[in-house]
Order: sequence, then C-alpha cells, then structure tokens
Amino acid sequence: MDKSIEVMRSTGQRTNRILKFFPFLLFFLVVLFYFFWFSGYVFFYQEKLSLFLVSGEFLRENLSQQGGFLAYLGTFLTAFYRFEILGAGILSLVLLLVVWFSALIGKKIAGKPVCFLPFLVGSGLVFLHAHYQFQLVNSLGILLQLVWFYTAIRFFSGKRMWLPVLMFPVWYFLTGGFAWLFLIMISAFLATRTGKMRWIQLAVLLITAFLSFFVAKEFLFYETTKTLLQYPFSDLNAGMQTREFVLLAGLIGFFPWLFNIKFHRFTAGSALKVCWVQLLPFLVILVLAGALSQRTDRKNSHYFHVEKLFYEHKYHEIIAFNRTFPTTNKLTLFLNNLALAETGQLTERMFEFTQSPDGETLFLKWETIGDVLRRGGHFYYTVGLVNEAHRWAYEYMVMRGYTPEGLKMLIKTELINGNYKVAARYIEILSQSVFYRNEAREFMQLLNNDEAVNNHPELGMKKRFKPKTDFFVLSDAPAANLEPLLMADSSNVFAIEYQFAWLLLQKDVSAVTEKLPLLEKAGYNRIPRHIDEAATGFKMLNMGEFPQLEYLRTKADTEQRFRQYYQIFQQNSNSREQAQRALYPQFSDTFWYYLFFN
Repeated sequence: MDKSIEVMRSTGQRTNRILKFFPFLLFFLVVLFYFFWFSGYVFFYQEKLSLFLVSGEFLRENLSQQGGFLAYLGTFLTAFYRFEILGAGILSLVLLLVVWFSALIGKKIAGKPVCFLPFLVGSGLVFLHAHYQFQLVNSLGILLQLVWFYTAIRFFSGKRMWLPVLMFPVWYFLTGGFAWLFLIMISAFLATRTGKMRWIQLAVLLITAFLSFFVAKEFLFYETTKTLLQYPFSDLNAGMQTREFVLLAGLIGFFPWLFNIKFHRFTAGSALKVCWVQLLPFLVILVLAGALSQRTDRKNSHYFHVEKLFYEHKYHEIIAFNRTFPTTNKLTLFLNNLALAETGQLTERMFEFTQSPDGETLFLKWETIGDVLRRGGHFYYTVGLVNEAHRWAYEYMVMRGYTPEGLKMLIKTELINGNYKVAARYIEILSQSVFYRNEAREFMQLLNNDEAVNNHPELGMKKRFKPKTDFFVLSDAPAANLEPLLMADSSNVFAIEYQFAWLLLQKDVSAVTEKLPLLEKAGYNRIPRHIDEAATGFKMLNMGEFPQLEYLRTKADTEQRFRQYYQIFQQNSNSREQAQRALYPQFSDTFWYYLFFN
C-alpha cells in the first residue's frame, strides 16, 4: 500500500513538473515556428544590416562607447541570422529566457509561481520583433537586465546588495541605456524592502547612477545626451516602435511592485485558483498566436525574398517570382528591372510588370535614407558607372558602418578601377567576418591581376563598359546620366536598355523611333519587343519620318498585332473603361496598353 502511494506521489510530481515547464516549451515552439515559417525575412534584413568582425580592433571600437559591449554581443548573434533556422532559434531562445527570468523574479518576490506577467512581457517582445526593423539587441538588453537583477536579489541580499549598487557604473558601461531599466527595478525593489539600510543603498545607487552619466558625458565619451541615455537602443533599430517598447520596458521596471500585489479573489489553496493560474500562460500564448497571424507582412516578405535572390545573382528566378506573384512595391520592381537589364530583357519584358511613369522603378534618386542609399548604387553598377556605384556604397558605409553587400560593392569597384591596395584593405575586413570568408578568398585571387579582373564574368564586363571619359554624374536626375554615358560609349548595351526604357516610360514614341540606329551600332540583331511596339505604332500611324536603318526592321507580326489592338480600341472608343477591359486579356503586357491606360 505504501509503495502504491509513493508511486502515485512520484507520478503526480512528474505531472506537475511537466505542467510547470510545458507553457515555456509551447511558447518557444510557437515563436520558433512563426519566425522560421512566416517571418524569415526578418533575419535576412538584419543580417545584411551589420557585419560582425572577428578582430581585436572591432572589439575595441565597440568598447569605446557605453553600451558597446551589448552592441557587440548583439552584432555577434545577428551574424548567425544568415541561416534562418539559426536566427529563429537564437531569437526564440532569447525571448524564452526573458520569460523564464521574469518568472524566476516573480517567484522570488511573490514567494509563489507567477505566470501572467512574464508571458505577457515575452509575448509583447515577440509582437515587436515581428517588425523587420526591431533588432535582437533590444530584447538582449532587457534579458541582461533581468538576469543581473535576479542575480542581485537572489545572491546579494542584505549587506551584500552593496555589490550590485556600487557596480552600477560598470553595468552602465557594458549595457548602456538599458542599464536604466536595472536602475528602476533595483530602486523599486529596495523601496519595497524593510530596514534602514535599504534607503542608504537606494540613495547611493541614485548618486552613483548620476555620477556615471555625468562622467561619461563630460570626460569619457563626448556623446549627445540622447545617445548617452539610449545607446544601443534607437528609434530605427526598434522599427519606430519606441513608445510600445518603452511601455513594455516600464512594465518590466515595475516588476518588484507588481509582483508584491496580493489578490484575494480566491482563498489560498483553492483548486479553482490553481487551475486558473495554470491556464493563464496558455491563454496569453493563444492570444499571441492570433495576433501574430495578422502581423506577417506579405509585402516585405516578397521584397526581401527578391533582394536575397538579387544578391545571389539569381536574376531569372527574380523575374519568374515577380511574374508569378505580381507586386506594386517600387523597390521590388527596381530590383526586378535590374534583373531584366542584367539578363538583356529590360525592353523586351518590362511591361509585363507594373512600372512607374516617373522612373522610380528604373532608378532611385540620391537620398541619405538608408534603404535608398544602400540599394540605389546598384543601378549605376549595372550601367557601368562604377565610380558612382562606389560613391553610394562608401557614403552608406560612412553613415551606417560595414555591411556585407556594401563592403562587397566597395571591393568590386576598387578592383575594377585597379585600386588594389584599397581593395586589399576591404578584402581583409571581409575576411574577418564569420560567414563571408569564402567570398574574401575569391576576391583575394583578383588582387594585382588585371588579366584576372578582365576575364572575370562580372567584373570584366563592368570594366569594359566603364566610361573612358569623365563627366559630372547627376545623382538627383539619374536618367540625365544616360545620354553622356552613351556618348562616351555607344556600345554600352545596359545604358541603351535603360535609355530606351526611360523613353518608353515617358511615352516619347518619337524619341524611341529616332534612336533606333543606336541598336544597330551596339550590334543588336533584332529590335526588342517593346521598342518594336513603339516604332511600329509610330510608323503605322504616320507620326513622322522613320529613320533609315541598315538591317533592323519592325516585325510583321508586331504590325499585325497593332492592327488588332487598334481595331479593338476603336470599337470601344466611346468608353475608356470598356476599351481597357476589352484590351487587357491580350495586350496588358504591351507598350501600347501602357501608353493609353497608364
């Protein structure tokens, strides 16, 4: 009989342990599943936004500022975002530890298991992380404050509390602006304790905190007050969710008071109370799952998938993907047009996709905004304006530091220009990264070897199309650079494609037709489809004198299709909407349709 009771008691204890840990496991799995299957683009974006270097210099640079250690740690973990499964695992683990240590703090202060607030805080951070700009360093900063606070109240009670109090300057130096969260928590904790010593410790803590800030501002770092208060937190790396993050951090800061609140709705030991406490985490996780189902950003998921393919030079896959999943996002279409140009299809297929008449889907105007500055230089690289592509990459590096793709662009442009000494420096930096060492080794083989650069399938082509004569590049008017670029080299097929594409977007049929001889000079063996459509319309509607061409001709089937198009248009000329509906099935991907209905 005694053995049966002991077995039942042991079974009950195992069941209780399972019930105790199961909400944490479920939370981890829900977060892991969501970020891996639905929001993997978050890891791609953030990994491309920074570059962790395995070097003493990089560590020293980070430690030259308060909070630099936390930033260094965040950059290190973000490097593993290169693999989505690792990114999802790291983020899920950090968020789980936030919940876990919040629960430990609650149990230590309240003297009993606390579930609701820890899971509420963890779920709030998950929701914020669903925004692609909300970076790991924010949750990592909160986690470190929770760990240090739990350590302080668990192991340094009474007189030993002087250690975390007097160590605050060191903690501020290590974790920067996030240390203020620890200050609030430990202050609230001391205020709720008993004994005279707590008030002395609290006063010393506040004085130490003030002196830490004052010395940092006046003697050590010479940063702005805002930077000293916040770094490494910023509005940008929080995805402009500063208010939400501050509210969440404020909730954590008042844990010592909140966990001391007593609720007497249920009598102690009530079975209903126990059941309710056990169910609360599952209810929070259920609400979180529902909120996340509405949080996935399909537009950003689409764009970052295209950008990933672009960096991998999978241009045909980009075109096929955008054809299958049409988009109106201008940055996505900008990369799609680059892919069309790199594969020689820009004036052949551009109207299969949405285009912006102002040219913003063809090129980006100079702006110091990160997204524009980081990507806009790729247009200049494609058309052979290597120095301008280098300028965009360099300016972005000055503003935001090293990034994988920015550094690779700087290496490519320096190799093309033959600046091998500078290129070697950039290659050395790339070789100190965690996951880009293979690329660094490939670039290393091109150093001081003009022949190898000339024979390189990518760099050799860009070098051949680099203009031999200099001219001022107008970054605020990218289209204006195409004419002088063609004057410098009329065989530059990429510049020709973009010149005609721009004229087509402007609906300048006369200019398109007038420039047809450019195609013969560049060695085209046929007129690309959209140019052919414009030229055919010009010729058949007798819009002016058609240029004399040596061997290129408009196609007979294009002329036949134009007759069909024009006939349907005239039959429905009384109603623009009716004509558009009638023409869409057969002609939506033609220049003619764009000309009349965009």
